[in-house]
This record gives sequence, structure tokens and C-alpha cells, in this order.
Amino acid sequence: MAAPLIIGYWSAGSLPLYRTGLTERQKEAVTEWREQVSVWPDPRSFVDPDWAWEERESVALFLELGTLVNQYRGISSCRFCDRHNGTAELSDGAYCWPEGLAHYVWEHDVRLPQLFESHVRSSPQRLRDAPRPSFGDLGQRDRSWPGAQFAHLLWTPAPGTSEESDGLPWIDIDTSWWLQQKADPADF
Repeated sequence: MAAPLIIGYWSAGSLPLYRTGLTERQKEAVTEWREQVSVWPDPRSFVDPDWAWEERESVALFLELGTLVNQYRGISSCRFCDRHNGTAELSDGAYCWPEGLAHYVWEHDVRLPQLFESHVRSSPQRLRDAPRPSFGDLGQRDRSWPGAQFAHLLWTPAPGTSEESDGLPWIDIDTSWWLQQKADPADF
């Protein structure tokens, strides 16, 4: 199986430079992180307020139904409204995305590339019909979802095998396609 393509990671350009109360070492780490993510696309380039509601709803619901594959310790902030937008990475086996990506689609009219929209339309109906998770005020998914009763509906990553993985799921992701994305409203 090919490594899932990554989608929905954004440049930090619109985020505040630093939060208050950081140590010098923390500021250095933030600066280093900002340099690393500077190559990601800007979500403002993907805004399409004319996107048909039915298509947008289909993509957003699909994003919410991804399988949890990575949990991070830092909270991601929305590049538009600075809302806390989760700490996890989700996948359907073909793509990987941050759990807050659906927020961008629902709340900010961010339209994802046509290749991903086509993937959503061609995906198994059972994924679209699966129960939806709930999200808290901080944009984090209810961690009891999905329960074991839904396991057969979702893609399952392979168990971790290295000592560093602690037995957690492991997926090798491919960032090359997403790093090449430059949204142009004419592409929609």
C-alpha cells in the first residue's frame, strides 16, 4: 500500500509570532517550527465562498470521519480565527490530515484540491454513512469515538513495530503532493 498523501497542513504566516510567557528556549523552538512550516500553503488561497453547500458538507463530514492515527502534544490554532483546532492527525488510508481541517471547510469556506474532492466522491458509501464524532469547545474530538462497534467501518493503521512507537499505530506519510498545491480560484 502506498503511503497516504498529506493534506490540510498550513503555513503559520497568520498566527501570532509568540504567545505570552514563553521562555527563550520556547521562543527558539517556535521560530524553528515557523521556518519548517513556511513551505506549507496558505489557507486563504483556498477560500471559495461560492462552493456549493452539498459538496462542502460532503467533504467536511468525510474529514470528520477519519481514523485517529497520531496524537500530538501541542494544540493547533485555526489560521483564520485562532480557535483551538485539535491535536490529532486523521486518515482514511489514502490521505492524512489534521483533525481541525473540517473546521476550515465548515467555517471558513476553504476548498480542498479537486483530486481530494474526487477521492471523497468515490469513497465507499459506508464511510459517509458512519456515525459522526462530536467535537468539544476546543475543537477536539470526543476520544471515546469511534467505539469498537464502528471498527469495521474505518481504515485501521498497522500497529507500531519500533521501540519508539510504543505500539501505537504507524503510517508513513507522503508530503510531496500537498507541498506543490497552489490554490487558484480558477482551479475550482
